[in-house]
Amino acid sequence: MEKTLLNIGFRNAVLNLALKTIKLRYKNSFLGIFWSMLNPLLFLLILTVVFKEINHIENFSLYALSGLIFWNFISASILQVLTSFIDNASILKSVNLHPFSFPLSAMFAAVINLLLTFIPFFVIMFFLNFQLNYSIIFVIPLIVVTAIFVLGFGMMLGTLNVFFRDIQLLWNTIIPAFFYFTPIAYTPDLVPESTRHLLKLNPFYYFVESFHDIFYRFKHPDGFNFLVCTVMAVVAFAIGYTLFTKYRKGFISNI
Repeated sequence: MEKTLLNIGFRNAVLNLALKTIKLRYKNSFLGIFWSMLNPLLFLLILTVVFKEINHIENFSLYALSGLIFWNFISASILQVLTSFIDNASILKSVNLHPFSFPLSAMFAAVINLLLTFIPFFVIMFFLNFQLNYSIIFVIPLIVVTAIFVLGFGMMLGTLNVFFRDIQLLWNTIIPAFFYFTPIAYTPDLVPESTRHLLKLNPFYYFVESFHDIFYRFKHPDGFNFLVCTVMAVVAFAIGYTLFTKYRKGFISNI
């Protein structure tokens, strides 16, 4: 793996694939990056109408939007990594390029898109009384840890998806359930104490709560939550890359 990442040709290929993905996403688009805000804003409108009066969360719009932005990043990037082998089947068959470049470039494209989304995101957040302070610097390590988790988890699913296409269909089916199982439109303390522990079985809980700490509570992420995120990222990447390494020789004959 180290030799692969240090190879200049490999790094250039990953960067070019990531930039190509970004360019194709907004090609011939008048609003460009602002489309990335449309989905969370529409969801915010729906959640505000449905949940605001029930939750009584102070500054509900800021709470929900900060969760939605990063939930979209996590869920969309997992899908992009998951489908990266299938989506690039023609390249994989015709060009001598290491297969790891596809999930890695998909992850880089997702991170670049998130950083671009920050431009309209911060404008809207300030209108919602977002308070900029030192805690904002913690978003950098948090995005890195989240990206590693997503890459590993997505690569694990993506490898299985090459051989069993039901994996993508199954993921598309269960991801909406994870959305409601994650405290985006509600705070954890609103869940009955007898069942609150079930929330913490959801791996996305720790990532979204850490982002809420920074963008809603205006403080650094909870130490325990960030530790859990880091451990899950290392474990997910280790499993994902091991599975990918073991079965990648069978990719070309199955895609």
